[in-house]
Amino acid sequence: MNNIVEELFTAFISSVVDPDPIHFRPENEKGVLPVRRILSNGETEVQTLPRSIPRNSFLCGCLDFTENAPVEHLIIGYGTKKGLGTEVKAISHCIGSTNQVSIPPNMIHDMQEMSRRIARAELLIFHNHPRNWINSIFDNIPLPSNTDRITMVRSKYLQPINLVKSILGTGGVRFYLGENGFVREFKTPAIMDAIGLLQKFSGQ
Repeated sequence: MNNIVEELFTAFISSVVDPDPIHFRPENEKGVLPVRRILSNGETEVQTLPRSIPRNSFLCGCLDFTENAPVEHLIIGYGTKKGLGTEVKAISHCIGSTNQVSIPPNMIHDMQEMSRRIARAELLIFHNHPRNWINSIFDNIPLPSNTDRITMVRSKYLQPINLVKSILGTGGVRFYLGENGFVREFKTPAIMDAIGLLQKFSGQ
């Protein structure tokens, strides 16, 4: 029980400075059909969309497909940075279990290749949390786990090419979680882990 409480507390604290959930507009619904067509095929390698769609339309499609799913899905949107937005041109998809999904090596390779080859490449990494007892009690907005945040840090901040692109605003990688009917971007490391690491180094 103590571990569950600690996990929830850490998730809440780390989420305080993350952006608010996305407010989808009616025009974002145009992403539902093309995204669903690809995802309905099950796990897929990179598949090109019939035409590129904006970032929020892609995320709206991801939420529509996974909102009532009993397992976690990992969906990668391969796009390019365009002003403040992203134009998503292709998708890949893998399916996990009820409480986890991992980025497989072939997806990691595809993402790294795109980041190297395309100057303004921007990768959108979406996964969902199936409904759980926390949603029933708190009706919460998305709360990424410590594992989610560790994966985000490794991909976003510890990969030099992605870090440089993020700093310069020319692309990189962005992480999103769909949970309880919401989609939220998360950018913050696991706060308690970061504090513990700082304490460790300061004590040396």
